[in-house]
Amino acid sequence: MNLLIVILFAPLIAGFLAWLLDFKVIREAIGIIGASIPIGVLAYYYSTVTSKSITYSFTVGGFTLGFQLSMLTWYFATVASIVGVAMAFGMASTSKSSYDWLFALISFTGVLGVFLSSDFVGFFLFWELMTFGSFMMVLRRNRHESLKYFVLSVIGAYSMLVAIGIIYAKTGALDFNTIRQALQLDAMIGAISRGETALIYTLFLVAFGVKAGAVPLHVWAPGAYSENDQSYTAFFSGALSKAGVYGFVLLYILMGAKLYTALGVFHNHLVFAYILAWIGAITVVVASFLAVLQEDIRKLFAYSSVGQVGYILLGLGLGTGLGFAGALFHVLSHAIFKGLFWLVTAAIILRTGKTRFEDFGGLAEKMPVTFAMGLIAVLSLAGIPPMAGFASKWLLYEAAIQAHMPLVAGAIFLGSGLAFAYVVRFLYAVWFGQRPSDLEGVKEAPLPLLIGMVILAVPNLVFGIAPGLVTEYLNKLFGNTIVGGDYFRLVTPTGTYNALLVTVLLVLGLSIAGLIYIYGAKTRRIPVTDTYQSANPVTGEYNLSIRRNFYRPLAEALDFWLKYSWDRFYERLAGIAEDFADWLREGFYNGNAQSYSWYLAIVLLILALWGVL
Repeated sequence: MNLLIVILFAPLIAGFLAWLLDFKVIREAIGIIGASIPIGVLAYYYSTVTSKSITYSFTVGGFTLGFQLSMLTWYFATVASIVGVAMAFGMASTSKSSYDWLFALISFTGVLGVFLSSDFVGFFLFWELMTFGSFMMVLRRNRHESLKYFVLSVIGAYSMLVAIGIIYAKTGALDFNTIRQALQLDAMIGAISRGETALIYTLFLVAFGVKAGAVPLHVWAPGAYSENDQSYTAFFSGALSKAGVYGFVLLYILMGAKLYTALGVFHNHLVFAYILAWIGAITVVVASFLAVLQEDIRKLFAYSSVGQVGYILLGLGLGTGLGFAGALFHVLSHAIFKGLFWLVTAAIILRTGKTRFEDFGGLAEKMPVTFAMGLIAVLSLAGIPPMAGFASKWLLYEAAIQAHMPLVAGAIFLGSGLAFAYVVRFLYAVWFGQRPSDLEGVKEAPLPLLIGMVILAVPNLVFGIAPGLVTEYLNKLFGNTIVGGDYFRLVTPTGTYNALLVTVLLVLGLSIAGLIYIYGAKTRRIPVTDTYQSANPVTGEYNLSIRRNFYRPLAEALDFWLKYSWDRFYERLAGIAEDFADWLREGFYNGNAQSYSWYLAIVLLILALWGVL
């Protein structure tokens, strides 16, 4: 029996059942079971996909929808499914509504359909299903933010639809294999012009860039991620953003040869890839700076999510095998450490009802397991060994150096430094220091939410200590040894990383430091105002404590740049469009029958001149 249909529709069916059987425990059990089925079936198919692809198709409304489980699609679907299971356990604790289960699991099916589709009909339909489910989740909590998400998503969807239409007009095909073959042939004969190729590329760049949250199309992401059930945001940020990434990978597969011949190279770099690399680099830097300046933990991790996807786009844009290996590794590592962060955030908000740094402190004693999970996420996101985040970022850095793109490599380094800056603040402000009196009654996170965290924490550790488990699979996917070594060592043409050795040395070093702290360190109490002030007086208005205005000097240094905002730019653009629409409405829909007669006469004349009448 072909089980692809089970992978696709198990979450969707479970969502509808949870919505219909709206009873506590039953609703959560159905949701968890439905979200767990895809990862079980994908695990069952693991040994099969490494030797051959699995296909399935059915016809709906005259259209044949094809699906394929290959090594590439298995990888993306598995990443999404791991986060999907964790999301379901988290929602069992944080969501009390069948509405949430319905639309969360609809979006789960949508993203799986995007990854498994083998033609543009299914790809677009499931893309819209994914967007619809996530939009409804945002709509319930914040109409303004949902409107931004809706408008940007509509722009992306229409861009994709026009691009698909042009491809169909030029190739007469909608399935990926036929399109790839047709465009490879056209790369040699040049039937599709350079302008048309550039237009298709630009349209896909917009469509996939919106979903990936790439700058300057990222404006929907901070609000949509933060104004949501944070357990669902673990999936929203960790899995749905990868649909945009997968779109760019698909662009390479379908149009790589055509884009190379049509757009050429720039300083020995593919032009279309070079553009993507710099979009990724700018996204990393801009989003990381904005994350550092946030005073709300939800907004901090929302901007962080945007920046981390920038690393993936950067890696794909390098256009090398090592760049692709690093990017695909970061697809996994970002999904598991950022998903873990959002579940930790969900636990904090659930137990405290607070989101701003100034309201936190000393939670490590009250929520020790959640703190441990948060610490794993902090280390992985900041790119500190032996976590998965370090291994993937190390590969990206090596790839950028090997591709002779030092400025892009600098963006990786700067982004990692900024990531360390904002997660250190999260670590100290939330978990350590004085605990406000209103947080004395805080309890540990509920068991289902803790299970969801563990599901994501374990692969952070496993793939960090044994990154070769991932690179071995990626080498099989590429059909070539891109990253050498073994389970514990990564070897590239420019360097070697021994994760096991680093882990052993870190454990020894931390053990020695711990013994010194316990038996030899002296402690002293200091006032909360005893912190760096950059020669400024300690006042209530300018108190740079870890919980309040900690990076205010950085904000002041960036004051010139912070005056400019893509949000404000789009709002002004929307205002201009609205004013123009009002002018058209008032000018044309004026209630004058004589004017309407002239409009009809002009239209008929134009049709006659075109030979239609």
